[in-house]
Amino acid sequence: MSGDTTRAAGETRLPDEPEIRLYGEDEAGQGTGQRDLAALGIAAGIFGLALLLYRDASSYPVRRSYAQFGPEIVPYIVASGLTVLAILTAISAWRGGFEARERLNVGGVAWLAGAIIAQIALIYSGSGFIIASTVLFACAARAFGQTTYLLNLAIGSVMSFLLFLLFRYGLGLALPNGPLERVIDQILR
Repeated sequence: MSGDTTRAAGETRLPDEPEIRLYGEDEAGQGTGQRDLAALGIAAGIFGLALLLYRDASSYPVRRSYAQFGPEIVPYIVASGLTVLAILTAISAWRGGFEARERLNVGGVAWLAGAIIAQIALIYSGSGFIIASTVLFACAARAFGQTTYLLNLAIGSVMSFLLFLLFRYGLGLALPNGPLERVIDQILR
């Protein structure tokens, strides 16, 4: 195997052969070698979330137990972990260690954003959980490339109906009521 540079899937290297890796290469593939501004923005967002958690934990009332710490310890641990992740993400982004990504699918993002806005508007208008969730499902399916609108609406309505039954009658949660929910409540009383 000394002259062979390719390996079959699942084949391991010999103990005396060093593992050769290129700068910026990880298990997923070759890094671009260029600074990644989007990843730096993600790192800043992660760090902002860590600061938010830290600030929230510092506002907890002081309740000390025998172990000399209270309920704020978990948010502090999570905030510390997020800070480490933010730093590692920023370093990798600065060094260009992330792979090149595909171009943003603006249409898909617009469908998803529109789906969320439509669901909020439908819930506030009194349409209820089932109708709002059906529209959310159909628009989200369209965002991922599914163009069979009637099928999307049918699947979304069945799933929304089943989720409504599970949440309302299985878990006893209150969901936004609309005309369909009121009819179902009258039938299942």
